[in-house]
Parts: sequence; structure tokens; C-alpha cells
Amino acid sequence: MRARVLLAFVLMSAFVLALVELPLGLTYASRQQERLLADIERDARVLGSLIEEQVERGDAAGIATTVNRYDERTGGRVVVTDGQGRSLLDSDADGEVNRDFSTRPEIITALGGGQSVGVRPSETLGDDLAYAAVPIASDGRVNGTVRISFETSTLQQQVRDNWIRLGLLSVFVLAASAALGWIVATWVIRPISELRRATTELSGGDLQARSHLDHGPPELVELGATFNTMAERIEALVASQDAFVADASHQLRTPLTAMRIRLDNLDDLVNEHPDDRAAATHEIDALVHEVDRLNTLVEALLSLARAGDTSTALASVDVADLVRDAALRWEPLATERNVAVRAVAPDHAPGLAIDGAVEQVLDNLIDNALEVAPEGSVIELTVRTAPSSVHLIVRDHGPGMDAASRERALDRFWRAPGATGNGSGLGLAIVAELVRASGGSIELLTADDGPGLVVAVTLSAERVAG
Repeated sequence: MRARVLLAFVLMSAFVLALVELPLGLTYASRQQERLLADIERDARVLGSLIEEQVERGDAAGIATTVNRYDERTGGRVVVTDGQGRSLLDSDADGEVNRDFSTRPEIITALGGGQSVGVRPSETLGDDLAYAAVPIASDGRVNGTVRISFETSTLQQQVRDNWIRLGLLSVFVLAASAALGWIVATWVIRPISELRRATTELSGGDLQARSHLDHGPPELVELGATFNTMAERIEALVASQDAFVADASHQLRTPLTAMRIRLDNLDDLVNEHPDDRAAATHEIDALVHEVDRLNTLVEALLSLARAGDTSTALASVDVADLVRDAALRWEPLATERNVAVRAVAPDHAPGLAIDGAVEQVLDNLIDNALEVAPEGSVIELTVRTAPSSVHLIVRDHGPGMDAASRERALDRFWRAPGATGNGSGLGLAIVAELVRASGGSIELLTADDGPGLVVAVTLSAERVAG
């Protein structure tokens, strides 16, 4: 990937350089040629005006004096002709006097009263020739011409030098671009490499693999933080799953062992005392009890597994209505135990929870409260609303819990010391999972006005989500 980023930088720089330098080089060559031709034309005009009288008189010596000074200063070739196109002077060392130039295109134009400026190939020189030819006229009559010419080798060398300078500049820019591309690629690739390392370790089974991104592109740093959060959740889920499997195996082993013992006892009893129906009935009842216990435990495990499923979307629920329905639903059983269930709630308390969560939370909390509520006491179900939350409070008047017990009460399979009954130790754990999956929180508190346990559940109010 580093090579691709580097190549992209270099190609982009080369493209920009081509867009900029090609027009610059071509423009420079064109302007240098235009400047040379303009200078030659100007010199031809000035020289023609200086030798106008000498040409008219045919003063070859005067013409030579003026032309030689120009030739020494500039190095250009000067040809002066008469009105018929025959040379009066040729500054070239091999130039012949009275040579016929009337067939040259630029001389023809100048003899016609015009001027000719341009670049043409020269068969004599074997190179391009930059020239300017102007007429020498007096009183409307053309008495001769002046042609100044230069070989374009100097011009071409200047153009080549300019292309070389542009090429060197391109090499420098491309080298700088490659260096910058390497720095940027390293800056970008290092976080990606770190993320790849962490991902490889995590996929290989190292649940403690984390990315260590403190510097780099903000998006990748944020991605690294998100990856760490994901890895932490995966580690927590796997650890929770392992603990759940271990605890479930341990808890299921007890009733299964008891059932095996009861079956062995029943088999021995039938073989040794086939007429002892009372003993057989006792063993069968004990076996049924263990089956019921196992069934209760399995149902609790299934409920806990469903409670841990966070894929269900939150829905709007009226906590006040659900509390009143729960009070009515549990009232007959509470009446049998001489316990009252009282609901205190506003008309409406819209909150957010997964479907069926609040009903299961209420059932588990009321069931636990009935187990410890003394006769003649009241189980209080209270709903309070706040601008951003809904509070569900279940309070009993039982013995309550000390601080250490409240710390462990939400753990799976935990039961209070000395607890009786057939509880699985999963009721509060199921409640905690349901509340967590609903985006809420749960807290166990002591009552301020006497004995008992207060379970406070907080859910988000519906308008907060909106």
C-alpha cells in the first residue's frame, strides 16, 4: 500500500508538472524566437536608414564602414543590395560583391517595397536562418535592400537550456513529491498496520489484543478506538459466556445427580421391597421434585439467554400501565400469603425498553419480594418520571440485604446465605440483563423507613430518544 500511495503522489506531481512546464517551455521558445525576429527587424530598419544616402550614391566604402561596425557588435550577417537585387556588400567572409540575390524570397519582397521577417531553412548553412529584409527607399523609389540574418543555433541552444532547467526542476519536484509521499504513506500506513496487527491477533484468539493508536489520521485513530471498544465487548461476552457455561454446568449437575440417586434408590426399593408402596411413592415424589427443579433451572437459563440478546430494538412502553397490570396479576397469589401488592404510578409514564422486558422485570422482582415478605406486609410498586428518565421502584418489607450481599445479588446463580426454597439464583441476574439490554440501570438499596430491600430500575424516557 505504501508503494501505491507513493506512486499516486509521483504520478499526480508528474501530471501537474506536465500541465505547467510544457506550456512554459513552448511559450519560452516562441517568445525567444519572436524577440529575436523583432530585434533583427529593428536593426535592419535602423541600418537601412543609416546607409540610405550611401546606397543612393553607390558609396561602397561608406556602406562597409557602417555595416562592419554592426557586424563586429552583433555577429549577424548583413547583405546590402542595389535596386536590382545585386549585392553591394556582404559581411560574410566569403561574401561576393555583385552577387545576385534577386531570387531570394525576402529580397523579392523588400524590392517590392515590403518587408520580410521570419525563419527559413538555409541550404548553404545547413541550418535554420532567422532573417529580416527591409527596403532602402527614397522619394518613393526603392534603391536597394538590407537583409540581416542570424543562425538559429544560439536560439536553439537557449531553448534547450530552458528545457534542461525545466527538466531539472521536474526532477527536484518529483524527488520532493516522492519524499513527501513516503512521509504521508508512512503516516497513513502505520495506523493501518497497527490495526491489521491487532485484528490478526484478535482473529487468532487473543482476546486481549488492542490497537495502540495515539497519532495518525483522525479517522484511523477513531477507528482504532472503535476497534478497542469492540474487542473489549467481545472479550467481556466470551468471558461471560465461559462463566455462564461453567455455572450452568455446575448448577445442572446437582439436580441430575440427585435424580440419578433417586432412580437408583427407587430401583433398589422395587427389587428389595416390591410391596412397600409408601416408600416408592416417597421416592417418586422426590424424583418429581428434582425434575421440577431441573425444569425451573432450565427455564431460568433460557430466560437469561434471551435477556442477554441485545439485537432487539427498543420500543415505547407505558411503565405506569405495566405496573398496574402486574399488581393485578400478582394480587391473588399475594392474597394467599396475606401480603398486599400496591401500585403508585402516574397516568402515563412512557419509557424505552425491549419488548416484554418490563413485564419480566416486574414478575421477577415481585416473585423475589413475595419469597421474603412477612405476612401482613405490603410490596410497593412505584413509578416516577423525570424529564429524561422513568424510575421503577419495587420495595418489600423483608429482612433486606447487607452491603456485601447487594454487591453479589446480581451475579448469576448467587443465592443469599441461608436462603430456602427452590430458587435458581438467576432472578435478579435476568432482571439486570433485561435492564441493561433496554439501555437502563438497576440499583439495590436499603429502605430508609424500616427493614426491606429497594430495587430501583431506571429507563430512558421516550422523548429523549426522539
